[in-house]
Amino acid sequence: MEYSGQDQLRRQAGLSYPNIKDKELTKRKLINAVGEIIRTEGYTGLGVNKIARQAQVDKKLIYRYFITVDRLIEEYVLEKDYWMLASEKMGDQALNDDLSETITNILENQFDFFYSQAEMQQLIIWEISGSKLMKSISVAREHLGEKFMELTDEYFEGSNINFRAIGALLSAGIYYMTLHAPVTPYCGIDLNIPAHRDEVRKTIRQIIRYAFDEAKAKRKDRNGN
Repeated sequence: MEYSGQDQLRRQAGLSYPNIKDKELTKRKLINAVGEIIRTEGYTGLGVNKIARQAQVDKKLIYRYFITVDRLIEEYVLEKDYWMLASEKMGDQALNDDLSETITNILENQFDFFYSQAEMQQLIIWEISGSKLMKSISVAREHLGEKFMELTDEYFEGSNINFRAIGALLSAGIYYMTLHAPVTPYCGIDLNIPAHRDEVRKTIRQIIRYAFDEAKAKRKDRNGN
């Protein structure tokens, strides 16, 4: 077996090379450290030295296992981003279940997830601040969502209802209301009150049901049924 120059030096010095288990444990510590810093200090607190201190590992390991600190942060975001996680389940579920119910569940879950995840709230703020790193993730998220939205395009075709616009308003509204919650109620809705969060979920469901019912009625009128 051939060894790299670095490996040979380590062996000559009597140093053991980290095994796969140690490597994965260290990577997990670093990824978790990113999340902890975002939760407690926000994305502006992220930096090589601070991440290494939080993980209690040598900062050189960030470069060894992730090449750059941006790739480490990206790894964390990809693990935690709601839409990245949900997209894996969207396709098959949408094809097998009632489409309106699938979309409703996705948006209700987005609301619950985003409200409960302080670090993800910080990441959205970072995204809209113009971060190049978060822009690339946003583009990837949009690409995943496009396949799903194509299913709604077919349902709403010819109905004079732009469900993409409805989905955008609902999703963006969830983001804004949740980010606004620590400051003050918005339009009299205080998301810190469980009953008010229930009302938001109910309204999400109502809007989607109205849109699907209207599209169904338009189709019947067009077909003369």
